[in-house]
Amino acid sequence: MQLRRILTYLGLLYAVSAWALNSVILKHALIDFDPLALTGLRFLAMTPLALALAKLRGERLAINRRDLPLLIACAACGYGVYQYLWIVGLAHTTAFASALLLSLTPILTLAIVAVAGHERVHAGRWFGAALAIAGVAVFEGVFSGQARVGLGDTLTFAAALVFAFYNVLSAKLLGRYSPVSLLAVTMCIGTIMILPGAVPALLHQNFTRVTPADWGAFAYAVLFPILLTYPVWSYGISQLGAGRTSLFQFLLPILAGVFSVVILGTHIAVYQILGIAVCIAGMALSQLLGRFSLTALWAQRTLPVER
Repeated sequence: MQLRRILTYLGLLYAVSAWALNSVILKHALIDFDPLALTGLRFLAMTPLALALAKLRGERLAINRRDLPLLIACAACGYGVYQYLWIVGLAHTTAFASALLLSLTPILTLAIVAVAGHERVHAGRWFGAALAIAGVAVFEGVFSGQARVGLGDTLTFAAALVFAFYNVLSAKLLGRYSPVSLLAVTMCIGTIMILPGAVPALLHQNFTRVTPADWGAFAYAVLFPILLTYPVWSYGISQLGAGRTSLFQFLLPILAGVFSVVILGTHIAVYQILGIAVCIAGMALSQLLGRFSLTALWAQRTLPVER
């Protein structure tokens, strides 16, 4: 059991690393690619691969009719609506800021599962989440007079909220579908949602501007961020629950920051580094205190001492 838990954590770390690198290399590719054209091409390439992966694994892609509304909602939150918001948001902000704002997904997921009563969220985890929110505020320059929230940041925050619902909805479906079959089915549905916006963009895309490096970024974006990570992420949800799994997304800004500096030469201000440190501290505390209720601990501490 302990080995399985360790392997699950390593798998989630791999998934978050792949996502962080993806945001950085796609940010570079968006210099020459239209955001929606790039997304449309990605999903036209990924969907057949997802179906092939499911077939190679002997997965049965039968859909229960009663699950169809939930599958459509899951596809919208994981692919259709989410991809529109994320890619356009990335085109209008930095890869570093995009990753940090997406790290709000765990907090939003915790809020959803708590309100819906799907998981019991202790006060200790809320304390860590609040500290992480404070770290995001520091990063955005709220306390240094540098605060500015543009279109890209707004869209990326909306994407984080949408993906939080994906975490919760996919947890409901994983009891009846394997991670790979859920990936294949929802990606097919999500691609149908993406194409109406992607087709016009593809018709106007100037492919003569696209460089070999852009195509390399495209190839990576086809294989790694979804096909080779979503099944791992879904497995993590099935083992740890949506709330705890989503906490790994707090690592996104750190990894994206490192990749941005190395690949894009991004300058990171001191206050942004401080914000990241506070955010990660919140993530760590949320994990460490997640099993404890601060209210219960405080009540025990304030009880009269028996004499």
